[in-house]
Amino acid sequence: MFLINGTMLIAGGSIVLLAMADKTAESYGIHWLGAVVKVLLPIAGFAAIVYFGDSSAVRGLLR
Repeated sequence: MFLINGTMLIAGGSIVLLAMADKTAESYGIHWLGAVVKVLLPIAGFAAIVYFGDSSAVRGLLR
């Protein structure tokens, strides 16, 4: 089992992309987009963990 796989690379790339979009939106004066990203994204991540946390594949990774 490798520590870095395709899923981890996609997750890391999406985090970098979201941070870049947030900074770009703030520099162009779209401040509400940064607030939405900073508030709704952690809530969506928590909901995904609650939903997918019960699957046996995730439990196998956490052992």
